[in-house]
Amino acid sequence: MAQSKIIVGLEMGTTKTCMVVGEIHPDSTAAIIGVGEVPSAGIRKGEIADISMARQCVFDAWQLAQDHSDVEILNVILSVTGEHIYGENGQGSFRLPDDEDIIEYEHIKYAKEKAQKIEIAADRFVINREMGNFSIDNRETSRNPVGLTGRTLDVKCHVMHGILTRIQNYLMCARQVPLEVEDVVFAPLATAQVVLSRQQKEAGALLIDIGGGTSDFICYSNGDIVASGCIPMGGNAINKDIMDQSSQPMTNKAAEVLKCTEGNAFGDVKDTSPAHYRSELGHEVSIQRGLLNKIIRDRLGSILLQVRDHIPPQVLSQSGMTVYLSGGTSLMRGLDNLAQFIFKVPVRQPLPPGTGEEYSYLADPRYCTAIGLIRFAQMYDAAAAGGSGRSWWRRLFNWLRGKR
Repeated sequence: MAQSKIIVGLEMGTTKTCMVVGEIHPDSTAAIIGVGEVPSAGIRKGEIADISMARQCVFDAWQLAQDHSDVEILNVILSVTGEHIYGENGQGSFRLPDDEDIIEYEHIKYAKEKAQKIEIAADRFVINREMGNFSIDNRETSRNPVGLTGRTLDVKCHVMHGILTRIQNYLMCARQVPLEVEDVVFAPLATAQVVLSRQQKEAGALLIDIGGGTSDFICYSNGDIVASGCIPMGGNAINKDIMDQSSQPMTNKAAEVLKCTEGNAFGDVKDTSPAHYRSELGHEVSIQRGLLNKIIRDRLGSILLQVRDHIPPQVLSQSGMTVYLSGGTSLMRGLDNLAQFIFKVPVRQPLPPGTGEEYSYLADPRYCTAIGLIRFAQMYDAAAAGGSGRSWWRRLFNWLRGKR
């Protein structure tokens, strides 16, 4: 009888370190059975700055996740992010021999190999390769063209790569807990597995995940990934701006509360009424509501404009394109209106957790990346079992073992 399988996703973010335990049932349904979460330390803008502090956070999240799920956790799927990671598009073409006109698996293999051959610098490492649709004789598109007739087979591939040493820092941190890292996924690719459906990817979707230290993005057109990357700014930058521009000394906690409870990314910037924050000790600070709104709008507007600059204009202008927001900062009031003003397309903003229904991790935009790791692993489990695409990752693991 088939048994359930445990998959664990680990997200080491700037604001929080989160470990989510998923149970995959024999019928392929999944359930979240445990979550371990602690505030992050030693991580700045999505990258490890102090490995001992980051390791302690992973250890604490690991202990909490084991207690919560009552499962011994030995292996994890790890998400990585950072400004050094970005995606490139490749394309491979294979012309069938003159005496053949029916596409076979071998022809697909040759086309894929050519599409994946993107030249990158020696200090960079390929994290993920995502194949797109096939086209036959520059016309028909198909996910599986085997058995169809044609002369030339083309396929697209989106390759995500980052600086090798920075990725190694993540792996060494996890291994010192000790945890075995089964696979590594660029964070927005994992997030997309939760936020976007296949139909939404085919219609055109730009996913922007705005966290505390980074804003990750991934864009789909006709089901293919056409752009991905990371902007090294998030909600923490807004807090700093509020503290810097306030006329009164202000703590990060005060700035965070004012931002979340009083601010509006598309609100009136001329409103002179005061927004107040009172601490547990009775200390009170205030800031003009219009200034607060302007600070939030300027920073989030800068992030969204930088994302827009990475997306091909013809992709954004295509019919059906929609922007989807995720991450903790995506809950900012007025962000949907600001994004719609910048991108000129429909925008979908998540509801605050627990709105209109019982709380669920699956509906909380702050946990989309960690949960997405579980779905990513579930999708690629069959390929991993067959050894497909693993040799390149195993080379990095062998390097790490040599450093122990």
